[in-house]
Amino acid sequence: MSITGDVDMDDDGITFENGKELTFSDLIADNLVVDGKRVPGSVYRVARPLDPELKNGNRLCGAGKVTYLATWSDGDGSTAIAVFTGSRPPRSDDESCATYSYEDQE
Repeated sequence: MSITGDVDMDDDGITFENGKELTFSDLIADNLVVDGKRVPGSVYRVARPLDPELKNGNRLCGAGKVTYLATWSDGDGSTAIAVFTGSRPPRSDDESCATYSYEDQE
């Protein structure tokens, strides 16, 4: 929360608390390897790669433009979001430049 603020996400993109957004061009996978285990989730290609400035001047990745974003349930009512800068679709959360965890809205 201290980096991104609240987020709103659907199959079209993600919008951050300050209004910055990443739009997805397509869903490229319905699973990802997380901590060595394959889990159900969504891996999206970012339509226009960028590393937006977010809350308090922080960057989403800080190490280049975000090209892919993955999301999965990490249990107990929370969702994980990982961001990636590579040119190839990610297969594992180990490839991410940052991972965030959010409490699901009820």
